[in-house]
Amino acid sequence: MSKPRKSTFEIQQAAYRWLENIAVLSGEVSEDAEDQLEVILGDVEDKATALFYARQRTRTLQAEAKEMAEIAKVQKAKWRCHEMRIMGLLQNLLEAKEATGKEARIEGAWGTAHLRKTKSLEIEDEKAIGFEWQKSKEVWSIDTVAIKDALNANKEVPGCKMVSVITAAILSKK
Repeated sequence: MSKPRKSTFEIQQAAYRWLENIAVLSGEVSEDAEDQLEVILGDVEDKATALFYARQRTRTLQAEAKEMAEIAKVQKAKWRCHEMRIMGLLQNLLEAKEATGKEARIEGAWGTAHLRKTKSLEIEDEKAIGFEWQKSKEVWSIDTVAIKDALNANKEVPGCKMVSVITAAILSKK
């Protein structure tokens, strides 16, 4: 079983109590001890301010990354359309060459272009396809909302329990 993790505030308070105990027991705290504690604890408000701005920066970077991903998605689709158009033009060129009785093949330093025949499935009427040609997908997941509701209603759910979680929160000034 692991030891519960202490918060920075709890560590700071313990250090200040330690400092007070030293002062009570020996009557005075050396400057070295005070300096060491100040180095360890520092100015909590400055640290919190720095963490706040670091959090704001990470949120900004997340938003920028999301925006860049959306731009990249649009650009990818745009370039895919360009590629499809180019391949269509190349196909037209090769078909024209073939229509004149020449081999539908073009070679260059960049590579070789040619026509190829492939077979592809075309579904004309989905409703006419028999059940034996259909497949289904099942997705299983844990209904955490229902489990929380059950536990909050004092029902027992094997393998689950409600725990208290302490997290930091920031109320930003607008």
